[in-house]
Amino acid sequence: MAPIRVGIIGLSARAATSWASRAHLPYLLASNGKYEIKALCNSSVDTAQAAIDAYKLPSSTKAYGDPQALANDPDIDLVVCSVRVDAHYKTIKPSIEAGKDVYVEWPLAANLEDATELATLAREKGVKTMVSLQGRVSPVYLKVKALLAENRIGKVFSSSVVASDGTKAPTTISESLKYFLDRRVGGNLLTIFFGHLVDSIHNVLGPFTNTKSTLATTRSHVNILSPSGKITETIASNIPDHIIYSGKLLNSENAPISMFLRRGAPFKDTPGFVWSILGETGEIRVVSASPSIQAFDHSPRILVESFESGDVQEVDVEEKQSPFKLPAKNIATLYEAFASGEKGTFPDFDDAVGLHKELGEMLKEWDAEGGH
Repeated sequence: MAPIRVGIIGLSARAATSWASRAHLPYLLASNGKYEIKALCNSSVDTAQAAIDAYKLPSSTKAYGDPQALANDPDIDLVVCSVRVDAHYKTIKPSIEAGKDVYVEWPLAANLEDATELATLAREKGVKTMVSLQGRVSPVYLKVKALLAENRIGKVFSSSVVASDGTKAPTTISESLKYFLDRRVGGNLLTIFFGHLVDSIHNVLGPFTNTKSTLATTRSHVNILSPSGKITETIASNIPDHIIYSGKLLNSENAPISMFLRRGAPFKDTPGFVWSILGETGEIRVVSASPSIQAFDHSPRILVESFESGDVQEVDVEEKQSPFKLPAKNIATLYEAFASGEKGTFPDFDDAVGLHKELGEMLKEWDAEGGH
């Protein structure tokens, strides 16, 4: 089978530690002939060419400075979009209109309206889509799902999540992440950190019903730090830094579930992520330094307690080793699923719209209560 010919939007030479270079490039360069990078698109032809040179891509790799020019290239099958969320819509829409398959980072767009439009357009054009909700293929979550399927703890009675994003100085944020404080951009603690987390939990426990959320901004103004660590300005935040979400598990006879995420470091010497599932005969607990285990190696552990014996067993997270390390490992799994072509084995734009709707309802509740 011929390789899938890829054009990447957002692989920059100036950000060697950027998400595209760390998460996407490792697999695409070692996909055993399943994918082939044919073009890069950045803010200009020169910056695209600089990235081609920096990552030692073949000299035949094309450089584009305009998403429309990339969309017009007949030698591209799949366009991968890895730019800031508020640029997703304008950079990926031309490729969908051109009938190309597309892979976009989560969140799909800055708001539900744009995400819905992209998903609708993709269906109309008959293109295959994928979105980076990689928690669905994370070995940690898949192992918990398998333990439940094995009836390891019997009937599920309840579940709870307590998490911190790990920010050591929550009254400050770097200049590069300043946009996290602006709801219009679409990338923040709720959409990115909590969005990935709740989607991963859904993939294990299923949908929630009778949901209720409480959002709060406890730090209305945040100091912006320069790369040297100096405060350059103080700006207002209009996004929540504390998130409480609760409901009932539709697939577990309406067992209650609660989730709490805050911006800040966890209590000293305690994990930043604790997820418990209480069952009739035992309890499963996942602990990690951070909730973002779908993207980074935070040394997650899965513990299972048997009520009958009183023993607590630590379960191996994964049985087979991947040649890739996080953040590339789970992204590689998504690429493999996408190449197989089997629908339902990878999250698509319709899945993304569903998550956008869920988070949107939380923001509606907040707005109705006088939130930003």
